[in-house]
Amino acid sequence: MPATVAPATTVGRATGTARRKIDDAFSSLGLALGSIFFIPRAWIGLVLWLALLRDTRYVAFALLGLAIGAGTKRLLRISDGPGLGGGVKANALLAAVVSGWMTGANGLAWGQQFAIAGAAALLAALAAAALMRVLSDSVMPALLWAYCLVAAMLFTVCPQCTVLASNAMPAWSPPIDALGWGKTFMRSMGSLMYSADPVAGVFVVLGIVLWSRTMFVCGLVGWIFGALVAIVLQDLRLVYDWLPLSYNYFIAGMAMGAVIFVPGRLSLPVAAVAGGVTAFIGIALQYALEWSAISYLPISSGLAIWMGMGALTLGGDRAPVWRNASQDIPPEERWWQMAQSTARFGAYAPLFAVPVAGELQISQGFSGKLSHRGPFRHALDFQRPRSAESGSGPVWGAVVTAPAPGIVDRIRNNVPDNTVGACNYAEKWGNYVVIRLDAGGWAMLAHLQQGTVAVAPGARVETGSYVGRVGNSGRSTVPHLHVHFQETPEPGAPTSRFRLANYHSATQPRGPLAVWKASGIPAEGDVVMAATANPAAYLALVGMAPGSAVWVAEFTGRVPRAFRPRGAEGTQRIEVTLDNLGQHVLDAGDGGRLVARLDPDAWRVVELLRAGSPLLKLLALGASCVPYAATPGLAWSDLSPTMPPGGPLRRLVLALAPYLPSPFRRVSCTCVSVPGPDGKPLEVATRVEARSRGLPSRISCQFAAYRGPMSVRAEFRRGSVTFNLLSYEPAIVVSSGGGGPG
Repeated sequence: MPATVAPATTVGRATGTARRKIDDAFSSLGLALGSIFFIPRAWIGLVLWLALLRDTRYVAFALLGLAIGAGTKRLLRISDGPGLGGGVKANALLAAVVSGWMTGANGLAWGQQFAIAGAAALLAALAAAALMRVLSDSVMPALLWAYCLVAAMLFTVCPQCTVLASNAMPAWSPPIDALGWGKTFMRSMGSLMYSADPVAGVFVVLGIVLWSRTMFVCGLVGWIFGALVAIVLQDLRLVYDWLPLSYNYFIAGMAMGAVIFVPGRLSLPVAAVAGGVTAFIGIALQYALEWSAISYLPISSGLAIWMGMGALTLGGDRAPVWRNASQDIPPEERWWQMAQSTARFGAYAPLFAVPVAGELQISQGFSGKLSHRGPFRHALDFQRPRSAESGSGPVWGAVVTAPAPGIVDRIRNNVPDNTVGACNYAEKWGNYVVIRLDAGGWAMLAHLQQGTVAVAPGARVETGSYVGRVGNSGRSTVPHLHVHFQETPEPGAPTSRFRLANYHSATQPRGPLAVWKASGIPAEGDVVMAATANPAAYLALVGMAPGSAVWVAEFTGRVPRAFRPRGAEGTQRIEVTLDNLGQHVLDAGDGGRLVARLDPDAWRVVELLRAGSPLLKLLALGASCVPYAATPGLAWSDLSPTMPPGGPLRRLVLALAPYLPSPFRRVSCTCVSVPGPDGKPLEVATRVEARSRGLPSRISCQFAAYRGPMSVRAEFRRGSVTFNLLSYEPAIVVSSGGGGPG
């Protein structure tokens, strides 16, 4: 029996190995050409090869260049994933194609043509690797500069070859009607690959549209504005042969509007400016190079992209556009992720824990009237509200803790405290502690009490570590604590925006601190207090054990189809697991997955994938965030994680989303009860703020220890649906004797 099984196993392994090699080969083909147009999908890149098939010679040269680029990459042992505008293989591929274009009209033998193409591809691969290394610590991408360098060398060495090759191409007349403009656009799209043919351009456009409609629209806007600028320059009686290089307008508009920066409401203006600037650079290059073929290379678009990146990133976090740090998904989907995160958590800023216990009042906030002005406007001053003096004690001498983890950079501990009403103008900050934060930047805590600073430079502090006590030193007339964030360590450096994290606030002056905020910037006069975990709520949220849950559903009246129970008996199985990051994953199979993160402040739903399960959708709406500090009556608001639109118009709706009003849903939550001796569960009542017939008006979610969610009830205009946990089989057995899982 083993004698008959072994050959079959060997054949199966050989077949699998051959299949993997074929898949790798097609992946390499698609990625090499697709990355030139910022497309990281291999199968879409294969569509672009159809553009080269307009001249089968180009395919042969492209394969040669790809092979040499891949060999160089392996020899140098470098990574060459899809990058901005190409990598080692893409530059080598284009260098080989331009060699084939030049030598084809010169009557050289095939062997000579391939020898020149091979040398050009090798030089381009090495140049691309060197440039990638030089720019590794820069924000500037390598683009196709290596290909441009090699092509410029070839054009310079053999200008006659370039002239012959150019003469062999079809004549390109200026368009005079709509059909002519369409044909011109398609020809320009194929020009980058030396196939100035409308059919080749169609394949290029098809590949880009299949990947991202937003990229195509931004590229088209760039091309149109570049063409308009070129026509205006011609009307000024300047000599400008812009048609063969007009593909640069498209590349620049596409890159700046939707690839390097995340799409948004500024995308189209940015793309238009990028196309126009590229047109100006193009005519300047033609005059400077005396209409050499070098001026038709993607140099003008590369320079426009570099100029735009430098200008738009100069403002750092305050820049008007978001830098796209990952091009592995279509730009419009990347926008959805970033826009939803920003709407939910605010624009990026360091998070500070409230550094003093008890109730505190913001006596001076951001852009305060007294001293928080100009470069020092991003700062908070903490004092005790009068109503809290008896309960929380005076702020003088109150313990000050580190607002975030880091290393103590410098301190001051010998400045005498002022009497109330007096001020020491010689010492601006008084006694202080400056902490170099793990997340970057420095936190400064100032006006501390003399002799109470208990940390030294180089000491490690965590959030909540004791650092000193509130005093009245330096430029301070009443005891208070000054806190700000700065990007350099020197005391008195300009401040930058930060947010308080995990705190209670009041809905009205002198009202109870019944509102919980995950993060925010309190206004001057607001009363805040650090939120501490409620043990009963905390255990119900973090103690959910992996296992298999069976839910049963009941509904009455009319329930929207999206939330109606599925199946004849209304039962559904949910598998609960912990992923590598320690996140709870609730998997409904074909009904999608919900991912909940155990953050330091709350149990928070962070992702909803393939949302087909009504239970998971309601859970994401009703319990998108539950703070560990939950107590009966505590209220908070959040943004429910929302899937990108589905349905037949999904691609169109998603492409338009960056330019339309926010599509995200905000919810208002209230804690109804917490686990206690009375046997009540942790219950959260939620109201969806956006009015919609298809959304519930109220959702109630209940949690229990070990089992996690145990009941979800949604009320609609004309009906209701309730999901109850029928059974739960934990994957691990929790020991009752204090040991670990058994």
